[in-house]
Amino acid sequence: MKQQVILYGAFDRYNYGDNLMPILLEKYLRQYHSNKLDNVEFIYSSIRESDLSNYRCMPTKPMNELLDTVTNDAIIIIVGGEVLGASIGVLYTHVQNGLLATKSLRLLGRVCPPLLNMLSKYSYHAAWDYPYLPSKKSFKNNVRVVYNTVGGKPPLSQRQKITEADYISVRDQRTFDNVSGYSNPKLVPDSVLLASSVINDSFFDQFVRKEIKELVSRKYICIQACPYKVQFSADELAKEIDSSILTHNIGVILLPIGYASGHDDVLFLEKVKSQVKNNITLLDDLNVWEIMYVIAKSFAFFGTSLHGVITAMSFLVPHFCINRDIVKLTSFLETWSVAPFNAPIEISSMCSSLDIFKGEDISKLKNSVDNAKNIISSSIGDIASLL
Repeated sequence: MKQQVILYGAFDRYNYGDNLMPILLEKYLRQYHSNKLDNVEFIYSSIRESDLSNYRCMPTKPMNELLDTVTNDAIIIIVGGEVLGASIGVLYTHVQNGLLATKSLRLLGRVCPPLLNMLSKYSYHAAWDYPYLPSKKSFKNNVRVVYNTVGGKPPLSQRQKITEADYISVRDQRTFDNVSGYSNPKLVPDSVLLASSVINDSFFDQFVRKEIKELVSRKYICIQACPYKVQFSADELAKEIDSSILTHNIGVILLPIGYASGHDDVLFLEKVKSQVKNNITLLDDLNVWEIMYVIAKSFAFFGTSLHGVITAMSFLVPHFCINRDIVKLTSFLETWSVAPFNAPIEISSMCSSLDIFKGEDISKLKNSVDNAKNIISSSIGDIASLL
């Protein structure tokens, strides 16, 4: 009987980084630890069943259905994400089909969190109140639990689960400080930083449409923004885009990354496009590899998405956080990037930021990314040793 490796996380809704993490982890294991996988079966799991194969993502099985069926000595790998403090209520707001439902649930969460959690348990059917903090006691057979480059702060009531983990790596200093008081985590960059080590142009050729490749054939900057994570208006961003085009004679691609409810990038970027005076492109309905390709081929990336920034870092693309209050993003950049990319900028500085980095900054970035990749590789080697 094959050993089961359950890749577990928030993969049941389309959101670039969450869906990408387990795919890259499996690819890396197959490429660099193939000798360990002859007798291994990978299973993708989330809170609920899903099939996002049209976006080149993997179908998921509900964790509730695996509690009694996983084999003895299976390994549950929580594959990254801001999961340590994510309650069932918060996660339920991310799987809604309409903006009104999302806003109503977010309001309920602010007014009465226990009621939101009660409703979420009834509707979402998670195995645990904090769904991505598994309890070993819930499984019929003995399992091992691994946390791979996770983020966040678990509540006091959940700390025991962290101490039971067989291996835990956290992706930034903030999370390390949160967890190290009662556990023994390793500080390891988010494993999506390995993207450029396992994905190349021949791979992109298989999954990126011809029309997307043609759009990115000229020099351009890539901009992403979540409407709930910006401190500026669509009009302010539009004016800065027009200024950048005029000053630098550069193309602009607006790139939604957050498709899950509660992210809704496209809603904000549509407003931005309507107010820009110049001709720019808004790309929507891309698969995960097309999103990665557009970022990887850009001259610079500006955004509020952690995994958008990490993708840019992996491919040595200059990257700028455009909201200093996104703690998980600013903390990651402070921990792993280099100046001038490791500090957030105001949106009014977007145009001028295209002048502030030089070739030597990219060289420093390469050294930092290479070092980070070595740390990730060592950590995945530790995980592979459990197979």
